[in-house]
Amino acid sequence: KHQIECVYFDLGNVLVSFDPNIACNNLADRFGVRKQQAWEAIYDSGVQDRFEHGHVSGEEFAEQIRQLFGGNAECMPTAGLLDAVSDMFKPIDMMAEVLNRVRENGFGVGLLSNTCHAHWDWIRRQSYLMNQFRFDATVLSFEEGAMKPDSVIYQVAEERAGVSAPSLLFLDDKPENISAALSRDWHAKCCRGGQEAVQALQGFGVLGEVGLDR
Repeated sequence: KHQIECVYFDLGNVLVSFDPNIACNNLADRFGVRKQQAWEAIYDSGVQDRFEHGHVSGEEFAEQIRQLFGGNAECMPTAGLLDAVSDMFKPIDMMAEVLNRVRENGFGVGLLSNTCHAHWDWIRRQSYLMNQFRFDATVLSFEEGAMKPDSVIYQVAEERAGVSAPSLLFLDDKPENISAALSRDWHAKCCRGGQEAVQALQGFGVLGEVGLDR
């Protein structure tokens, strides 16, 4: 009933849950800094935003964090620092199966996420079931130099999906990102992963009303 051909999923809070407080606790535990100091260095400083925009590399991100802490690469090695700020994710139950069922039902499946190289690298190294899934289109902010709700990243997603805007459906947990999708004539629903996502997909006729079948 909606002529949908491809479904884009957000990553954070749709396919995986995350808690920035855990990232800050990791830095505090591993490198002896205060949690509030860690939060200020990662988030309040704007360096995380630049990292997710792809404006700084992993090494540059780590160096900026070290400078804010007054540390050096010997006591705060880059690999350990990047893993510390990335080890805050958990897969959302049932979403790996949801991805598979959406594809089995004949729809393209894409990923559209604001994320940085370190977070994406860490997630891909885990034994999550979703990592066995291969997306038809993967659009990540740090690779595109633009973040939702910037129209640039939606345009990239349209081109990569290879279908018209009204044939796209997008699930994201942030209202501003949904509004941006709707303004481009996408179908979109603000929801989190799990049962909320299943109900949204059922509402658009992508999954059936019983279980996950069409």
